[in-house]
Amino acid sequence: MTPRRSRQGAALTLVIALAAIIAGGFFAWRGYNEAPEQFYYSYLVAWLYWGGLSLGSLCLVLLHNLTGGKWGDLIRPILRAAAWVLPLMGLLLLPILLQPEKLYEWAHPSHVEHDPVLQHKAAYLNVGFFQIRAAIYFALWIALLLMLSWQARVSPFPNTAADRRFRRLSGQGLALSGIAITFASIDWVMSLEPHWFSTIFGVIWFGAWGLNALAFANLVAAWTARRMPVLDEYHVDSLHDLGKLMLGFTMFWAYVAFSQFLIIWYGNLPEEVVYYLRRIEGSWQGVALAMALLHFILPFVLLLSVRWKRDPARLAAVSLILLAAEWIAVVWQVEPAVMHGRPSLVPWLDIAITAVMGGVWWIAFMILLPRMSVRVTAGSGEVRHG
Repeated sequence: MTPRRSRQGAALTLVIALAAIIAGGFFAWRGYNEAPEQFYYSYLVAWLYWGGLSLGSLCLVLLHNLTGGKWGDLIRPILRAAAWVLPLMGLLLLPILLQPEKLYEWAHPSHVEHDPVLQHKAAYLNVGFFQIRAAIYFALWIALLLMLSWQARVSPFPNTAADRRFRRLSGQGLALSGIAITFASIDWVMSLEPHWFSTIFGVIWFGAWGLNALAFANLVAAWTARRMPVLDEYHVDSLHDLGKLMLGFTMFWAYVAFSQFLIIWYGNLPEEVVYYLRRIEGSWQGVALAMALLHFILPFVLLLSVRWKRDPARLAAVSLILLAAEWIAVVWQVEPAVMHGRPSLVPWLDIAITAVMGGVWWIAFMILLPRMSVRVTAGSGEVRHG
């Protein structure tokens, strides 16, 4: 793509992002006036989607540092730019951190006073500790971002002392980030239903956010490759590798999500099975079926084909399906937990606030992307990260 067309494409996407902010902001403002309580639920849905995209991107960069391979060379700048939006997402999480009583039952002293289960969990589920844990999570993630920035300045060659040091640090950082994501998903999502628990819940979110980040990076990379006059063998092979990795992540997410469902449904304990009963009754049954189709069945079938993995347009289409499916999955996990007897319909406010936050996220991403360069010598295995 020529520099002129690149600038035109960037300007167009920024205009679209601004339009999303204006339109979504208008409908979000109207929705807040009509249902201020629902506003916070929808805000959480939007944050989990876009914040998870940044967290998944950070984990994928760490994974590429640890394992190496050319699969990450094509999407590494995209992932790094998406990961660096995380400090902004930390600021956007403040409304939830500072007003948890808008969302969480355990944040109301009157509820805790009359609920033995909440009293038992009060040592962990309390406002002060909730905020401290969030600060610890973001301190860790920002430290990892600074480590990656340091690596970009040093630009180690393979098999050097610096490269081995960054690989070791990346492995440790990936493990710590996985633990942080596990506890963050418990704090921000599972505690919406404090009487319910699952030991595999954090793994599901870790896999979902990783898959979402990979689908986004594949979409951008495939779109860029599709606009090249001639797509060389190196880029085709890289897209093929990314398609295989996306298939693996899709299977992993489906495995852990179905494992949780199977164990809970087979156990048939009232305090556990209620989680799925809320999500398969009424109109939520159709949402659950759509999520199963779009998040696993359709991508799995399409990505089995070599042609779909090596064709930029087709790979972009599968990536779009997965991005839409992840948003549906976030809504499906959050909204039934907080509707409390209201009609089981996906609120349109979810779409409006997701559009607003997505526009802000996209503008930040487009500002950061030109600074995240990568120079690859095809066939030599030599990579310099900028």
